[in-house]
Amino acid sequence: MTGTVTSFGYSGVSLQQTLNLTSLSQKNSSLQTQASTGVISDSYAGLGTARTQALALQPAITQVTAWSSNITTAQNRLTTTQSVLSQISTIASNLNETLSTLAGSVSSSTIGTAAQQAKTALTSLGNLLNTQQGDSYIFSGLQSSKAPVNGDPGNSDLASSISEAVNQMGTDGASSVLSSTLTLAGNSSDNQPFSASLSTDPTTAAAQNLQIVTGKNETATAGIVATQGTASSDSSTGSPIRDLMRNLMVVASLGSADPGDADYTQLIQGLQDTNTAAIDGLSDMSGVLGVQQNSLTSQSAMLEQMKSALTTQLGTTKDADLAQVSVQLNDTSNQLQASYSIIADMKGMTLASYL
Repeated sequence: MTGTVTSFGYSGVSLQQTLNLTSLSQKNSSLQTQASTGVISDSYAGLGTARTQALALQPAITQVTAWSSNITTAQNRLTTTQSVLSQISTIASNLNETLSTLAGSVSSSTIGTAAQQAKTALTSLGNLLNTQQGDSYIFSGLQSSKAPVNGDPGNSDLASSISEAVNQMGTDGASSVLSSTLTLAGNSSDNQPFSASLSTDPTTAAAQNLQIVTGKNETATAGIVATQGTASSDSSTGSPIRDLMRNLMVVASLGSADPGDADYTQLIQGLQDTNTAAIDGLSDMSGVLGVQQNSLTSQSAMLEQMKSALTTQLGTTKDADLAQVSVQLNDTSNQLQASYSIIADMKGMTLASYL
């Protein structure tokens, strides 16, 4: 009888203690996880009523991070573009110096040297325009996977056509050569030397600038297109880079020109005027890139502030109060220890222990 009572009493109390012990163990484990990870729960379900806000904040942070990444990529592209454009401007400036020399009293040998330098500059210009940032051609705009220039511009059909026009100077005159070479440069066929998408008028080319997503329903222009510019005129194709390329091709074709010919002098003067305008156009393009860079820098700063605010909100929802967790963990550990002691003591109890 005593054993029966003892068994019954112990069994009932033991069951309750076991349940309490299980609950305390689970609570202790949860608190230890919070203390080690710094978050309330490793799942949204464990956040209770706060999970709705957390579920909304996390995608927002991911989206803002993606926009920031787009801007970083674009800024790197713009930095490279500015550097390359500076080198192209140097080619244009060097050509201006060459033209100043050719405008003076020169020999056929000097003209031949200038022609060879122009051919070398054409090769360099083509290589610069085909600069890549990663797998993307920085001067190709929307068609960034396609090289803007096909091969060496000095070996293109355009170069051959311009050379033929220059060789007719003695017959057609300098004015005709200046006009016809501009027309040829402004209407080059696909891949001679520019890619099909860039073998178009300057304003249409400008519309092909790369656009990046910088926010909800927000995009920004990042870069320039090789053949972009304004409407053509009697002295320009409208595209500074096209003008520079044409000028180099004309000089590269002067090997047999007579420096004492009046048409020669007029031709050089016309090239100087066009090239000076091309240098100004390249400077304007650099300014456009600078505006884009400044705009993206401001947008990036705003997105960083937004990301910081959203992260703080998410932290308020998910992060554990470590000071409070420490206190609760200590209390829970003490309760667990007490429960273990009670259960251990109960194992040795008899009916007399209840009397």
